[in-house]
Amino acid sequence: MIPPKYERPSQTPADSKAAYNGVGFRSFGLCEICGKARATQKHHRLHRSHGTLDTVENLLDVCGSGNHTGCHGLAHSDPKRYENGWAVKSGFDPATVPVLYRGRRTILTADGGLE
Repeated sequence: MIPPKYERPSQTPADSKAAYNGVGFRSFGLCEICGKARATQKHHRLHRSHGTLDTVENLLDVCGSGNHTGCHGLAHSDPKRYENGWAVKSGFDPATVPVLYRGRRTILTADGGLE
């Protein structure tokens, strides 16, 4: 279970940048949901409003603009977003929640791999 925000370790800008870069390497620049379109944004599976950190396991490289179009919009509005792992409910660790990654259910690893 994820501890309350005030108990979490802080994250440096360098840590965030490393996580964003790791996701970019994992995706090869393609959307990690559909696998067809160019990835244009990073999506937090456990939303930032829940006090999450930027980690490779919590981020997806997605197509779309904002939270409304393309796969980024799906990750925020699809009725199966939690079932598909595109969104993670508060209190759960994204590192343990499987994600539907380009049609295949997998676990995202901290080293930028897929399990």
